[in-house]
Parts: sequence; structure tokens; C-alpha cells
Amino acid sequence: MIVVWGRWWPSDRDWYLPAGVAVALVIATGAVWVVDSIYVLWKRRRWTWWMLAWPVATALGVALAFLVQPKFDDARPEFEKAAQQLLNKPEPATVNDFEIGRFEIGTAYSTQQGDVFFSDKRTSVFSTQSGWVYSPDGAPARPTRDGTFSADHIDGPWYRYTLITTY
Repeated sequence: MIVVWGRWWPSDRDWYLPAGVAVALVIATGAVWVVDSIYVLWKRRRWTWWMLAWPVATALGVALAFLVQPKFDDARPEFEKAAQQLLNKPEPATVNDFEIGRFEIGTAYSTQQGDVFFSDKRTSVFSTQSGWVYSPDGAPARPTRDGTFSADHIDGPWYRYTLITTY
């Protein structure tokens, strides 16, 4: 779970299966722990310290998984460099399938309004696209596609966006 959530492996959208297996294993071992704990309490009528091992190890593992998740601020200088490179091109440009730090970018494109959109490859699925927008002139302009668009200000010229496209 730590490897999947931390975005080290696997790449693209292939993380669903390993994440599902990890969650299933946590649930299965938790069920075994509950049954075994009930059995020990029923048979021996007392608590033993080993019964805390599984919940403590699981809590530490889940906490570690959340702590190793990549942070946008850590990769922000690289995002800004990529945004400037796209804005310096004479016409709106597009770059596909590349990485910035531990983030996998499906598409990065500049717009006529001077915004640069970076779609997060791991959270963009089917008709939903999400990622970051570099918009130095204030709130980003709505993309040309139909659908629901929302952008939340992060800091400075950066916004986190979600676009749900309707067909």
C-alpha cells in the first residue's frame, strides 16, 4: 500500500489492482485478528499483549502510506519550469506522458489565455480530468471542452482543477 500510494509503482492507472489487493489483504488479516482475539479472550478469559501487534502495525503502515504521498510543493519548481517552457513557445503547445518528480503527467498544455494545464495521469479517468493549472493572471480560464470545471486556488499562480467532460 505504501508503494502504491507513494506513487513509486506501478505507473499510470495500473495502480488500481495492487491497491485493491493491498486493501483486501488488510481487511482479511484484520478479520483473522478479530476472530483470533475473540477466541483467545473466550478461551483464556484474559487480554494478551500480542493482540495489539496487528492493529498497531496496520495503523503505522497506513500512516506511513499517507506520509510518503508526493506533495505538490516539493515538485513546484519543476512544475514552474515546465509551465514557463510551454508558455515560451509561440503558439499553444502540448506535451504528453512525462514525469515531474513523482507525479505522472498525462498531458500538459498551454492555452491562448496564458494558462498551463497539467493533468495528473493517476487521477484522470474516463471523462474526469484533474491536475494543476499555472495561471499567472488570476483564476484560470475554463477549458474549451464542455462539462463541469472547478479550480481551487493553491498559492500564487497555482490552482488545483477538476474537469468532468460531458459528451
